[in-house]
Amino acid sequence: MRLIVLSESDSFDTDECVSIFGRETELAVVNCFSEVERMSLTANEDVLLLLTSRLTDSALAFMQRLMRYSAIPLLVSAQEWQHEDLKCLLECGRVTFVPGQLDLKRLRSVVELARLRFEGAGTQLEKISTLENALRAQKQMAKVKAKLQAEGLTESQAHELLRSQAMKQGVSLDQFVGQLA
Repeated sequence: MRLIVLSESDSFDTDECVSIFGRETELAVVNCFSEVERMSLTANEDVLLLLTSRLTDSALAFMQRLMRYSAIPLLVSAQEWQHEDLKCLLECGRVTFVPGQLDLKRLRSVVELARLRFEGAGTQLEKISTLENALRAQKQMAKVKAKLQAEGLTESQAHELLRSQAMKQGVSLDQFVGQLA
């Protein structure tokens, strides 16, 4: 694992962090958002720890870009924040927020929590995408069947016609209906 620490102050204790994680974890301490954006990030390997006194608009914009383009587990600790900003940040489910000063003694367990939340949110997003695709396919099927029924076929006849045409073309029923819709 690589722990990327972005701290607005120079007070982050890297020695204590190394003693907590040992040699199994690579520690990368950076000073600005652009340094993180230039890094090659991997969701399975990297965790970003953002330590700040206040959640600013630029920090929120950075985190939103990160989640959109290079999503990795993100752990944020801040002393001050606006309710709406925090709500927006946590909406995706992939961010773990620690209010106030993060106690480094808890860092290992909080990092593990961030990784678990990230994995869980990723699984949920995949399920949602699968369900949305299935719903879209059902709507397309209903639309195409309705057109065929308007021409005098029954629902079962319309389904059988679509199925046989899909088989002739060597594609799945959903693919065939998608071509027609």
